[in-house]
Amino acid sequence: MTGVGGLDAAAVGALRRAGFAALVDGRSLSPAELARAAGLTEETAGAVMAGLVAAGRATVTAGGRLDGIAGLTLRPTRHAIERPGGRLRTWCAFDAVAIPAALGWTAEAVTTCGGCGAGLRVPLENGVPRGDAWGWLPPSDCAHVLDDFCAAADLYCDRAHLDAWRSAAADPPGEPHPVAALADLGREAWADCRPAARGGPVTR
Repeated sequence: MTGVGGLDAAAVGALRRAGFAALVDGRSLSPAELARAAGLTEETAGAVMAGLVAAGRATVTAGGRLDGIAGLTLRPTRHAIERPGGRLRTWCAFDAVAIPAALGWTAEAVTTCGGCGAGLRVPLENGVPRGDAWGWLPPSDCAHVLDDFCAAADLYCDRAHLDAWRSAAADPPGEPHPVAALADLGREAWADCRPAARGGPVTR
C-alpha cells in the first residue's frame, strides 16, 4: 500500500501520529526516538521522513530532530492554538481551527486576517467553532504542502474580507469555507491523530 509520494502509507501514518503526539507535548524527537515511537526501524523511518520533508509534510531541525508534522510546528508562525494546556503553533490558519476541532478541544484558533491583517481569534468549545470567520483553502493536490497549501490557507474576519482579498488577488484557485466547514474538514483529515484512533486517512 502506498501513500504520499509513493511512500508506504502505514509507515507514513505511524510517523505522523507519533510525531504529532510528541509535538502536542512540546517534544522534538530525534530520528531514533521517532522511529521507536512509531514502531519502525530507523532505516524505514529515515527514508519515509525524508520523503515527507521533500513533500512539505514535515520539517526537521539542522540536527535532524522533528519540529513539524501534521500541521503542528515548533517554529515561529503567525498561527497558533491556545488552550488550557498551553500554546501550540501551527503551519497555517486552517490547522489552527482544524486540529482542535478534530481533537474536540476547547481552545482558541489565533491568527491574523488574510485580508485586513487584524488579529483574529476563533473560539472552539469541545471542538465546535463559533463566530463569523471564513477560511480560504487552496487546492490540496499540491507538490509541496507548506509552500503551496499552507502559505495561502488563511482565515478572514468575515466573508466580505475574504471576497475583497479574492477579488484583489485576481480570483486564485481554491474555495471559501465558513469555520464550521473547516472544522468538519479537520475532523476527517486528523481523524487518525485522535488519541484513541487506530489508523485513518493520511492527508496532511
